[in-house]
Amino acid sequence: MAEGSNKMIGEFGDKPRTRGFAAAIEEYARSLGGVESELKAQLSFSVKRKFLWLWAYQRTADGTLYLNVRLDRKKDDSHFHDVTQVSKNRWNHHVVVRSEESATSDWLRSLIEDGHEFGAKSS
Repeated sequence: MAEGSNKMIGEFGDKPRTRGFAAAIEEYARSLGGVESELKAQLSFSVKRKFLWLWAYQRTADGTLYLNVRLDRKKDDSHFHDVTQVSKNRWNHHVVVRSEESATSDWLRSLIEDGHEFGAKSS
């Protein structure tokens, strides 16, 4: 790998704080039932379709986790970093997690629950 690479990663072995945030989010997502995960450049979660993605960047300091939750509607919350409409009924809700408090927060769990509901719908 090139020196100084800032490649997107979905495995957080060399970032223990980030890994802890991801583990808390993964545990909650799996508790919703029927969730499968896939590890590529991002760690993604799906039911019938993908609804949650987690990642970091190689050069990002430990303790920063990025995530995206896809919904079929826009949800507003001041905690979201960005909300983008990606197609007619698809909205990406981008969150940056920098604390255990955020990783286990009610507002993030509510977003993940909504994503799980979206992911469980037939296409």
